Amino acid sequence: MTKVNTLFGSFDEEQLKKLKGYIDEVVLHMNKNKANNEAIKDIIDIANEELKLPKKIVKRMAKTQFNNSFQTEVAESKEFEALFESMQEIK
Repeated sequence: MTKVNTLFGSFDEEQLKKLKGYIDEVVLHMNKNKANNEAIKDIIDIANEELKLPKKIVKRMAKTQFNNSFQTEVAESKEFEALFESMQEIK
């Protein structure tokens, strides 16, 4: 039976098999995320090319819709605008 001792503790064969299963599952999801991120990038590129919208705006709109945070975005933008304009008035 395989057993390994590390600074994290001692692990027997059963625990190592569990660990391998966890790592395999995480890697599977990482690969899915990578594929999804590539698809998102492709969609943003198409929106940019076809509609001539800056990619930054398309990403921000998608993120805002995903997070359902339109009101927060608007409020933060107004606060930023007020603070920035006030700062610019200082001599």
